[in-house]
Formats: sequence, C-alpha cells, structure tokens
Amino acid sequence: MNASIAKGSYLSPGADGADDSEWVFTKIVYQWGIERETAGLVQPYTAMKGVQKASLFMPWIGDLRPSEVDPEIVRGALVELSRCGGRDGKGLSSSTLRAAHLAATQAIDWAIGRGVGRQNPFRLVPRPKARHRSSQFLTMGQASDLGALAARDVRNELFLGNVSRSSFALAACIAVATGLRRGEIFALEWSDCDLALCRLSVSKAVKADGRMGAPKSVSGIRSVAIGKCLASLLLEVLEWQRKHLPERAWHERQHVICDEFGARASMNSFEHWWRSWADRNGWVGLRFHELRHTHATLLIARGVDVKTVQMRLGHSSAEITMSCYAHAIPLSDGAAAASLDAALFR
Repeated sequence: MNASIAKGSYLSPGADGADDSEWVFTKIVYQWGIERETAGLVQPYTAMKGVQKASLFMPWIGDLRPSEVDPEIVRGALVELSRCGGRDGKGLSSSTLRAAHLAATQAIDWAIGRGVGRQNPFRLVPRPKARHRSSQFLTMGQASDLGALAARDVRNELFLGNVSRSSFALAACIAVATGLRRGEIFALEWSDCDLALCRLSVSKAVKADGRMGAPKSVSGIRSVAIGKCLASLLLEVLEWQRKHLPERAWHERQHVICDEFGARASMNSFEHWWRSWADRNGWVGLRFHELRHTHATLLIARGVDVKTVQMRLGHSSAEITMSCYAHAIPLSDGAAAASLDAALFR
C-alpha cells in the first residue's frame, strides 16, 4: 500500500457523498489502512501489514457489507485458511490467523465507528489460539561461547576481506551484549556509537521491508551502555572500514553493519547467514531474536533490576518486561539466596 498514491481517493464512511451501501469489506479494509497511515497512528509498514492480514478474508467476504457477514462465514474462512491458505496449499500458522482476525476486527470496528453497520461479526467468532514455540535463551556459558566465536569471526572475516560476513558476526555480538532488536542493529551508524563513553544511541530501525523508520515504540529511542570489550571490537571494525572500504565522505551517514561497498547490509542475506552460522556452530534452531531474550534473561538472573532491563530493551513499561521474562525471576531469586547465604554463614 502506497499512501502517497491513495490519499487523494480517501473518503471516510461518514463524509458527505459517501454511500454506506458501497462500504463492503474490501473498501473498508483499504480505507482503514490509509487512515491509520495518513493520521500517523502507525508506521507505514505496520499499516500495510494490517491491510495484508485482513485481506486474507476477502475471498469469502470481500464484496459483503458488515451487516451481511455471517459469523459462520468467518469461522469457515478461518478453517480453510488454517488448512490450505498459505503458499503451495499449506495451512497458515496460528500466529498469522490471529493477526488476520485482529486486523479484520479492527477494520470493521473502524467502519462501525463511522456509521457503517452496528455489529462486528468478527467479535462473535473467537480469535484463534496461539501455538507459539517456546522461546529459547542461552545460559551464561553458552552466551559466552557464542559471543567469543562471533567476535573471532568478526576479525577473521575482516582479515579475509569478507565485509558482509564480518558485519553479520558483529551484529550477533551487539545483539547478545545489548539486547537490541535486529532492525535497530542494522540501523546503527557510526555517529550513533560513542566508543569513548561506551554507549550506543538508538533512534531508528530498519523495517522488514527494508525502509528506515522509528523504533517499535517511543520508549525504543534510548541510549544503551556497552562494555569495553564490545567498544574495542567496534573500534577495530571502524578503523578497518576507514582504511579498506571505497573512499567516501566519512562525515556522511556510515552504517556499522555494511556490505563490501559500505552500504547498509541486507537483512535478508543476514537471515540466511545467521541460520547457517548458528546451526553449524551448535545452536540449531536458535533464532536471532532469541539473543535479545538471552540478554534480558541473563541480566535479570544476575540481579539487575527490572527497570534497568526495561530501559535497555526499550520496552514501554516494566510490566511488559516482567511478562516477557518472568521465567528469569526464579534464577535471580536463587542467586540472591546463595549470595546472602554465603555472607551470613561464611
């Protein structure tokens, strides 16, 4: 969806000249997406994904008004999508079905709020239950091994002149040491790195479609402390890039995670590299995002207060941090008991 093209044709259901009888599901979904984007309620990419998810129901209800949509049609659509709604006739995942149901619900709620229909049929159909795979996290020993191996590969690949692979290994080092999201790491520029003060400034993120945007939330704009080892490694990479990459104006934007030409590295290429690198080195099935989980889990287990972890991760509230990492509290509790026990009964 390109809002700059669609803006001129935008017409709210409640506007003069808008015929409510014309507001079928397809039109509602697209206009809902356009308004979310143009009003700045969500990022353009988020608006586009919402439209894509809601559009999964269009083969069944695309030409129907909300009042004409029977909840049984919605249930049938969900069954068919779960059975053969994906690529090559494969069923869609529970997370995709949940996202589609939510997007369609929100789109029709938007229309009802503007006078089109009175009841949302999607609210009469339970949202599909999630069947998420449990997130993994590494132990301190495993995380230490991964960090050391990734740092070694940063230097080895630079020595061989493989800039992209060196950058990818550096992304793994940054992730496990800071908890930054993948898009935040790929958006880092050298001007964001204060290596003398050992801090990284996070103010932007690369979205899944490759466009640059704001972090996931306002709280995502933050300054994150790093250790001296990571700062030293970053300095090595910066000095190598200055010396070996094509000559360019270094006062302009220069990406930390870059390719052989100094441009921002491809996140799609990175995903292929990560899957191969992680599996080859013994972390089979480990997702890159789980380095973020590992970072947070290890901090809490080592007694770092939840508010600090929240700020490092860029969560909007400590409650979100607690809900995501409650599993680490027993580890932290055990460490606290052992520490006090050693002090009391030495």
